[in-house]
Amino acid sequence: MAERERLPNKERRNQARDERKRREAQAAAKQKKSGLRTALIAAGVLVVVGAVLAQAFLGGPASIDDAILISSSDADAARQAAGCELLVDREPLEDRSHFEAASAPSADSLYGGGIRPTHSGPHMLQFHPIVSAGSSSQIDERSTTHNLEHGSIIAWYDPEQIDEANAMGSWSETLNANGFASSNSGAAVMVSPYTDPGISSGKAVAFRAWGVAMDCDEWDETVANSFVIDHYGTHGIAPERTLGPYPDGVLAYDDVEVDDNTEAPIDGQLMPEGEGEGEDTSGTDAEDVEDAEDE
Repeated sequence: MAERERLPNKERRNQARDERKRREAQAAAKQKKSGLRTALIAAGVLVVVGAVLAQAFLGGPASIDDAILISSSDADAARQAAGCELLVDREPLEDRSHFEAASAPSADSLYGGGIRPTHSGPHMLQFHPIVSAGSSSQIDERSTTHNLEHGSIIAWYDPEQIDEANAMGSWSETLNANGFASSNSGAAVMVSPYTDPGISSGKAVAFRAWGVAMDCDEWDETVANSFVIDHYGTHGIAPERTLGPYPDGVLAYDDVEVDDNTEAPIDGQLMPEGEGEGEDTSGTDAEDVEDAEDE
């Protein structure tokens, strides 16, 4: 009788032991699963952080594998939708004399009677250095006019009317990274705010090439791309346009071909002595430009 009473107790102990082992195994499995999930999350965070750091320190503008193609009809429609107005069409100012940065007249005295920002005219001997295509503060109009003389394109904007400043900067940096820039010559696609004295037409965006001015009510990338196709470097009429050769296979119309003006005359303008194709721009002093901008 006593033996039969002990058996249930033994069974209960065995059952309790088995249940304890089952719970311990279940808890261990749960902990292992939780640890694996934590490790995966941590790894994902590291990947994201690594990507951000790589973009910040090693990354940069995207590489264009296939040419960006737009149609001329789409460009016409985009210009109309953006309220664009062509103010000057391949009619540069006659005077394009040069001044040393330290002795250059003010921008107002040089361009005050015309369209602002200017599309041509007298300017600093030093062009604006191409460090970053997008600028957060207004760059000197007297030096950037020299960039225009070398075939650059500039998209100025009124920060009170434009919220896409970052998009504009990314646009220009991508094009420059894929062939639309030459830091030695100052030819590039540039972007800058323009608040002093402000865009003379009152519009939000002012596209400038040498001898060409087009202002728009809003930013549109198709409009910007078409302006580059039509006027950058050897597609434009800048006196020293050969310093900014138009790159192949990056940006073009898919239905029309824009003439290359490498061999075209300089629209009857006399080229100042010591300038033109083969000009040595290595002596350009960025510090002179910065000193003049600080004055």
